[in-house]
Amino acid sequence: MSALKSLEKEWQEWLKINLARGVPANNLAASLFERGWVDAAYELISKSSNQKIPHINMTNNYVELSDKRVSLSFVCYKPFVTVINDFLSPEECDALISDADQKLKASRVVDPEDGSFVEHSARTSTSTGYHRGEIDIIKTIEARIADLINWPVDHGEGLQVLRYEDGGEYRPHFDFFDPAKKSSRLVTKQGGQRVGTFLMYLSEVDSGGSTRFPNLNFEIRPNKGSALYFANTNLKGEIEPLTLHAGMPVTEGVKYLATKWLREKPYI
Repeated sequence: MSALKSLEKEWQEWLKINLARGVPANNLAASLFERGWVDAAYELISKSSNQKIPHINMTNNYVELSDKRVSLSFVCYKPFVTVINDFLSPEECDALISDADQKLKASRVVDPEDGSFVEHSARTSTSTGYHRGEIDIIKTIEARIADLINWPVDHGEGLQVLRYEDGGEYRPHFDFFDPAKKSSRLVTKQGGQRVGTFLMYLSEVDSGGSTRFPNLNFEIRPNKGSALYFANTNLKGEIEPLTLHAGMPVTEGVKYLATKWLREKPYI
């Protein structure tokens, strides 16, 4: 039975009235979530056209996309984190690695003072960035991400490909822009807040290289072709401190990763 239909009649009526008033579905879902009605909250977001956050339809354990079916193997609800199996084919992973390998440079981070991009010892990898739709494989991946998370392609930064060799890591950090920092006012002028992060594992790694969430006490290990999505903000659009995460050191092998950051507004 639908989780929404299982709600008490007074709550069903409350939803009907507020949706008719134009209240964003994610705000109403936040109220349901706070009362413990998790399935109903995410079902509401999935079924409504009046929502303002990326979301995945989790009605089933799989999602039918326009070009393939993918399955969901792990879900955490606070913050929202999910692992998607076989998001990319082995051939797509190899094609992206082949193109990126020719362009890799030292990775950079956002300077907390002026919002510029600088090299930092916390991030020891090489990477390259792409403009949206720059090559065919990028167009395919961006369209598939948009299809899965129900979020427009233009509400995202260009995709990045990263290579982590022995000892390469990205120490614990947040992907959202902290409103308390001066640099955040500068970097959010274009596209607003980073509301979500979409990671794609492009290679197998013999040891190390997991994506760890220290405040949640779990980690996702690299699996070629799988993807990891997590929301950097909660259902009300507020930054979510529980999304602190780290790229753990690679101890054997080479890790290739592709990253796509989602913005709340068009990123031009």
